[in-house]
Amino acid sequence: MSNSSELLHDARLYVLVNGGESCDSFEQLIRALVSAGVDVLQLRDKRLSDRELLQRARLMRRLTRDSSTIFIVNDRPDIALLSEADGVHVGQEELTVANCRTILGSQRLVGVSTHDIGQARQAIADGADYIGCGPIFPSQTKLFQDYPGLDFLRAVRQEIRLPAFAIGGINAGNVAQVLEAGFRRIAVSAAVTAANDPAATARMLHEAVFAKG
Repeated sequence: MSNSSELLHDARLYVLVNGGESCDSFEQLIRALVSAGVDVLQLRDKRLSDRELLQRARLMRRLTRDSSTIFIVNDRPDIALLSEADGVHVGQEELTVANCRTILGSQRLVGVSTHDIGQARQAIADGADYIGCGPIFPSQTKLFQDYPGLDFLRAVRQEIRLPAFAIGGINAGNVAQVLEAGFRRIAVSAAVTAANDPAATARMLHEAVFAKG
């Protein structure tokens, strides 16, 4: 396992972004979010070709390299390696933690999406560095049949000591419910990226989570 506890110790706000309509618009958004103090940025885009995805990933690495923002690639440890990302995030159907370690080694982060307490326990057993927990609420970004919701967060809070980010439809209107469930780390996408002012929204969510300690 990598030094995740140190790297992620103060991480509270995790934002997932796609590749944007162009490199220019993508660069503008990433610069704004890094300046806003986003702790973790994940590049997640199913539309781009592999070459385009790698191009965006390398740009994202350049924009985050001299900052405190951690850079994660979704699903693709090969792209993470080639772009010198800080790690990769995988779901329940993607490559295993062990597979990712074979490609990335032990010093990069491997995160895993979990949807129930059994999956959270398994992620720990597999050696994941952190987990995503959700979906908590319906979201604009991804459709699910089931929403484990706040009860799942409470179960994780009671049992799991690994860094864990609540994810799924979290926004300014419901983040208080996540905080009341005992979580102090959140992952968002459209709540920030589709906002009129992504940087200002990111700062607001960051402050809301930090205010709870």
